[in-house]
Amino acid sequence: MLVLTRPALGFELSFGRFTSAGEVDSPAFFLQQGNRALLVMTMTFRRQREAGFSFVEAIFTIAIIGIMSSIVVAAISNASRDASRVMARQQQASVQSALTAWVMAQMRVSSNSAQFQSLENIRVAYNAMSVSQRFDQLVPKPNSSDPNRRAGFLDQTTADHFADYTSNASQLQTLALYNSQQYLTLPDWQTGDFPHVDLVNM
Repeated sequence: MLVLTRPALGFELSFGRFTSAGEVDSPAFFLQQGNRALLVMTMTFRRQREAGFSFVEAIFTIAIIGIMSSIVVAAISNASRDASRVMARQQQASVQSALTAWVMAQMRVSSNSAQFQSLENIRVAYNAMSVSQRFDQLVPKPNSSDPNRRAGFLDQTTADHFADYTSNASQLQTLALYNSQQYLTLPDWQTGDFPHVDLVNM
């Protein structure tokens, strides 16, 4: 260590190497005048710390980034799930509207007849069908002689979308329903009620 003493000024200036726990050995100036040497050492220590991240600081930074990333991913996932549920509700409403139109069309014995049949007769015939058969009544049939069956009650694009994603005959599926972990079903038509479409959680 090099020491320079100035008795007239009352201080001692020394140059040496400063080593602290967790820090690299580095050169430093020490001004010895009462407790001022501690001030120089503290400044040297801070300058050494400001040169980069310590191991503990790096660990905390990585942990904070990980927490923020998980929050962002969860928010995006929830937003996607919410959008799928909204679309699933819209598809339920479309099928319900088609089913209601089908019932109204069935009240006439035929498209060329002025005779009507009761809702009870339609209900019995409806309940005799399976879920897939009930849904099939809504799908357009281009080769049918019946104008109502030919036009269908559900648009062809929606009907094709259900056909592409439905694997269980009793659970009607689309991409939106799959993403929201839901499905549509057509339960039995209860007495005194109207047929309806149920949206069910898996």
